Amino acid sequence: MEPRILVIDDDPGTREALVAILDRAGYHLTSLAGSDVEIEAACRSRGYQVAVVDYHLPHHNGLEVARRLKEAMPDCRILLISAELPGLQKLDQDAALVDRFLAKPFSKEAILEAVTQLCPTGAP
Repeated sequence: MEPRILVIDDDPGTREALVAILDRAGYHLTSLAGSDVEIEAACRSRGYQVAVVDYHLPHHNGLEVARRLKEAMPDCRILLISAELPGLQKLDQDAALVDRFLAKPFSKEAILEAVTQLCPTGAP
């Protein structure tokens, strides 16, 4: 079975680009803009191996979303993406929530490498 990846980013362009890259690589994807309703539904489904989460979402920061995902799916690996690094103190206290950080802009190769490393079974 192919790994299931959750993409959460409020920017439609970034979200569509991530979906296109990961879909071409053979991953099974769900993409969300990051609303409460969407996040709750994703937590209930509990079937994701990796979640790619933008740090800057309209109603939450990515660390809050990561916490909710980890509570629902403890084995889900979190890849936090952002154009700016969250404060080091904030990352320190939430280090266990995030498995990897990737700064925007990133290359197609960088996102594929990060997701492949985080998937328990590697590439699809």
